[in-house]
Amino acid sequence: MIPPSTAAGFRYLELGCGLGRSLTTLAAANPQGEFVGVDVNPEHVAAAEREADAGGLANVRLVAADFATLPDDLGEFDFITLHGVLSWVSPQVRESILAIARARLAPGGLLLVSYNAMPGWAHLQPIRGILRQYAALRTGDSVQRIRDALAYLVFIRDRHAKYFDDNPTAAAYVDALLKQDVRYLAHEYLNEHWTSFYFAEVATMFASAGLVFTGSLPIHTNFWDLCVRPEFQELFRTTTDRLVTEAHKDFCANTAFRWDIYARSPRLMATVADRVRDVDDLRFRVARSGVTLPYQVNLGVVTSTISGPLYQSLLDVLGDTSVALSQILADARLAGAPPDDLTRAVDAGVAMGLFEVSSGEVGPPAVAATGTVQLPLAFNRAILASDSLGGRPLALASPLTGTAHTLGDLDAAILHELCERGRADLAARVTTRLAASGRTLEREGKPVTDQAEQLQAVDAACTAFLDKTVPALARLGIVHVG
Repeated sequence: MIPPSTAAGFRYLELGCGLGRSLTTLAAANPQGEFVGVDVNPEHVAAAEREADAGGLANVRLVAADFATLPDDLGEFDFITLHGVLSWVSPQVRESILAIARARLAPGGLLLVSYNAMPGWAHLQPIRGILRQYAALRTGDSVQRIRDALAYLVFIRDRHAKYFDDNPTAAAYVDALLKQDVRYLAHEYLNEHWTSFYFAEVATMFASAGLVFTGSLPIHTNFWDLCVRPEFQELFRTTTDRLVTEAHKDFCANTAFRWDIYARSPRLMATVADRVRDVDDLRFRVARSGVTLPYQVNLGVVTSTISGPLYQSLLDVLGDTSVALSQILADARLAGAPPDDLTRAVDAGVAMGLFEVSSGEVGPPAVAATGTVQLPLAFNRAILASDSLGGRPLALASPLTGTAHTLGDLDAAILHELCERGRADLAARVTTRLAASGRTLEREGKPVTDQAEQLQAVDAACTAFLDKTVPALARLGIVHVG
């Protein structure tokens, strides 16, 4: 289908934006867009507003309101997103979401909704049930009650409660819970409205708002042979009803979480010529340097391999710069390949992570540079200043790609020091920050406590960052090297 055009401007609404990091990062990467975030928690909205102000984002508006009382002046949107919302709100709030979709999504617009899905949650729902029941008997705040409930869950699991003996996957899942942030677990498991949905239930829900299911994320989930074992794939080739095939796919893959995309009055592109006419502003490039064939990836259920002369030619064409589909079809190195085959190969390469899509032109790979490193976007400077070594990855905005690119928090600290004070004594400064943060490096799963060994490890990380990461960030326009 033809997506909304973004080059000349667009409007984007996030329902339940929380602290707003997704919203503000996309706003920084798309200055031509107008971004509106809505959250019922005024403290979340205030934090998001502070971040937008610190990043100099004039294209962001934050609204503290519930979904039933949105301001009248919001208008229509080309994109509406809601993540971590649908499965955790009451039926009345879900009705408000549908009313917003019905009234606020523009013709041709897209809505992205994520939710806990069946049947993947079927064998795990008893765990949520016992956590809620036990937590209700305990005292203290929600965090303390979930800690007590987790301890009880481990107790009965380790003493071979029959449910766990009969469901070894559920028994292993308890260990995964113990590694999660307890605040997240309180949100996920103690919410009285928590619901897991079958795909058909959600599709029916949004159909009542006049929206049509168009696809899902990650991209590979739209390719049956990438997410369903071979013995099931013939079923998908012979069934034309997408709603039926999605339901079959969820059972074959035991799907526990879905990201679904719905559209209002979608306009379809039936041919490659339609794509060249309507969406040739999208550009494709090799996802990372040094990729060779055969390229193999496991996306959760099946292992798939890309090989052959067609893909080798595509690697040659897409390896230096980002290329539009029309340019791919016209390239002499791909002469003789039918346009349909070429387009399918590009799409499959994107689905498997071999190629990436961007909304702007990304230049050739940069070489390692020795000049000063600067961050042109105030938003990225503000994020590095506030969140380096915060224990989580940081997403930096790229106006060239229209999205974000993630750094680990150690790399984020290196970049911050590099931009603020240059290359001199870089490893020593980062090591000092590491010690001040209370964080430690690990080697082979064990903390590095020797100071000399730690400095050596940080120095190696700084060298790798300068040689490889800085050129990659420069190529994306995230940093400038002078």
